[in-house]
Amino acid sequence: MTKLKLYTIENGIIETNFFTGYINYLTLHREDGPAVISYYVNGSIEYEEYWYNNKKHRLNGPADIVYDKNGVIQNEWYYINNIQYTEEEYAKEVLQLKLQSL
Repeated sequence: MTKLKLYTIENGIIETNFFTGYINYLTLHREDGPAVISYYVNGSIEYEEYWYNNKKHRLNGPADIVYDKNGVIQNEWYYINNIQYTEEEYAKEVLQLKLQSL
């Protein structure tokens, strides 16, 4: 059974040993790390998801990361405000956002 940690605005951190459909009723949000963390039975991280105000979002790396049981990254996906980007598109978009904030 997979252990799951969810970070929400409403309830802070919620830990569960199984995934239920109630995630749809929560606002996932975390500013200092992944808002969803799933663990293999051996305790290593299976995947991480970064959410900001219920949108997949991360400006300093991939918002979805999948690991194998040994902790090696198997796949990564990049999102800004719930929009998926390739790694190249993502780098350009982050640069644009930084330039706009100057």
